[in-house]
Amino acid sequence: MFQRKSPLTLLQSMRETVWPSMGWGRTAKYVTHRILRLSDSSYRIAGGMATGASISFTPIIGTHIFQAFILAFCLRANYFASAVGTIIGNPWTFPFMWWLSYHVGVALFSLFGLHVALDMPDGITFTESIAMAMHNPMDLFLPWLVGGYLLAALTWPVFFVVFFVLVRRLKNFQKMRRIKKLHKIALEITGQTK
Repeated sequence: MFQRKSPLTLLQSMRETVWPSMGWGRTAKYVTHRILRLSDSSYRIAGGMATGASISFTPIIGTHIFQAFILAFCLRANYFASAVGTIIGNPWTFPFMWWLSYHVGVALFSLFGLHVALDMPDGITFTESIAMAMHNPMDLFLPWLVGGYLLAALTWPVFFVVFFVLVRRLKNFQKMRRIKKLHKIALEITGQTK
């Protein structure tokens, strides 16, 4: 029903992910309307969004929505909101989030006396980094993974509070608009004016 006449190619989909053709403002407005239309409590919506946002710290790209669904099920949060929350992890924020995850993991490993390489070699290519991750997971991937899940656990309450306040305010604003609109209609029906 809401699908395109001609589906996007892979390249077009990737471009839409990085820079939406309808613009960031309209995209944000669309997502906000979709979230407000959810017939769920503010707690469940905020919990779902916080789950999706916090799981974006983990390095296993491509599984964020799946992981967010599992956590949303465990926390009794909204599934759609958890998928929307994963938008926090995007090509613009992933480098910062993953850099932070890796360094938190390295700090945690150092705290327990485990040796990991703190600095990446200069001029490393993508294939070299993949080879390094396969041959020495302790040096790159394992601290990154541990740091990512630790940051996910630590940031969930922060994201929850922020999203809970936003969702509650938006729902109250929407409710007040509906009440004013109904009041205006009632005045028009009864023939009264302000």
